Amino acid sequence: MDQVVAARKLLAELVKSEQLEVRRLEIVGRDLARFVEELGRAPSGYELEGWLGDHAQVTELYAGPSLLDELVDRHLRPPPAASPPAPAAEARHPELERQLLETPDSRELHLVYADWLQEHADPLGELIALGVAATGGTDDVTARFERHLKLHEGRFLGELAKQLPSHVALRWRYGLVHALEELGELSPARWAELLQLRVCELVQAITLRHTCTAELASAIAEHAPAPLRALTLDGHTGQLPAPLMQRDLRSLTISGLRLAFGGSSLPTSLERLELRVHDASTEDRPPLRLAVRELVVGLTPPLAAFLAGAQLPQLERLTLAVDAATAARVPALLESLSIPALTHLTITDGPFDPTAFEELARLPLAARLASLGLTNLELSDDTIPTLVRARASFAALAELDLSYNELSRDGLATARQLAPSVISRRQQRRGNAREQRVRRWAGSRLQVAESIAKPEAWRDAGVDGEVRWARYSGESDYELFVTADLQRYGCSCPSSIQPCKHVVALALVAERTGLRPAPSGGIEQRLSRPTAAFLFNLPNLGE
Repeated sequence: MDQVVAARKLLAELVKSEQLEVRRLEIVGRDLARFVEELGRAPSGYELEGWLGDHAQVTELYAGPSLLDELVDRHLRPPPAASPPAPAAEARHPELERQLLETPDSRELHLVYADWLQEHADPLGELIALGVAATGGTDDVTARFERHLKLHEGRFLGELAKQLPSHVALRWRYGLVHALEELGELSPARWAELLQLRVCELVQAITLRHTCTAELASAIAEHAPAPLRALTLDGHTGQLPAPLMQRDLRSLTISGLRLAFGGSSLPTSLERLELRVHDASTEDRPPLRLAVRELVVGLTPPLAAFLAGAQLPQLERLTLAVDAATAARVPALLESLSIPALTHLTITDGPFDPTAFEELARLPLAARLASLGLTNLELSDDTIPTLVRARASFAALAELDLSYNELSRDGLATARQLAPSVISRRQQRRGNAREQRVRRWAGSRLQVAESIAKPEAWRDAGVDGEVRWARYSGESDYELFVTADLQRYGCSCPSSIQPCKHVVALALVAERTGLRPAPSGGIEQRLSRPTAAFLFNLPNLGE
């Protein structure tokens, strides 16, 4: 293959995935081909990272060495020379395969099947044996598994082998595909081919990240193997795909803008439902009725209104992921729900006001809770006494999870008055939870923002009410702002990726070190008039 073409394909993939920003892609591609020629071999991920970082046409690089290694393998490193393996007959053992379908998580049964296949010279046997050994094993075993998979790629993956890396991620366990995650759009016909591969006969989970059309839903529903139990619809909008809802799913995760469904449209076998949608509606008359045992909800104001009054007669576990806009709604929402079987409640991702906990303690359900999770809610030692004062309301509480808050040993010791068992997987320094919110919001810009998130790197910065503002001298002088809730932000830099690294760095600095208050007159006196007008006349600039 032309080395320049291969280099440009590698760079184009980085740009498309927002891992690289360049001025002239064709120049960088030409120079990368020369770099490979001068080395006399394909570069390592670390070598490519350093080379890209030094190139004059590269403005930003977010990818790390591991990702770069994968791309080098795919585009610049020729496959190892090897004689094609001698054809081997496909060996089948109906009874063992039936047992695997019934117990797909059995490690021992996989080993028995692998031994039998190896005795009959089927390469799938060694793949399974290496896959079992690689679970919790060494990098060397993992490398042997990958080499064996590559050597017999045509046998295991057929004509799909070249398409899969950019369209579907295969998650392997015990030498067979355990889960499929959609990366790019694959046609329904190709999905049917994929699901009929022998290595996919024990697939238990599928994640779809593009619109699930009727044709795609039908193809997956028809050809997915019997062990399929979990489905994730990421970025879904509208009605649930009816053919997939007729499968014996145990777990369903839905994220997106809006969901339209009726309680009867869900699989009758469903035990766990996770909703990460902004809003939902149903054709059924309210109240909504769901026969699930576990419910996880990323709570938004519209979704809280939709769920109010829902009938959940079998619900045992409820997790509510809240934010500043929904935390105060939790007690009223819980009071409206019909949840007679609920014994495990988790509230997470706050902040969560202690007064809301006092309201929660007054609800009848408090008396029957066996476990309560208050995780990542920015709770500190100051808030624990409020919780403890309500201990009489939680008569059955045996376990309290306070992980990922900001509690000291003294605070955790005080919390043991509320429950005999207190879980604390990790506690953060005070204020760190707010920083974690910034880090999640930053996404792929975090790594490059860290390099400039130093107070001394900022020429001027301050706080005016809820607004953090600054000037930064980079390739040019930039002026920027970000609000405390991260909902509004803007920067005069030309980056097309939002939030840009300057905004992220400012948010990090504000949480870590604090900024001085703006003088009388506020930001308009600090920023230039054109920039202030541009930034602050566009609320929600980052959306």
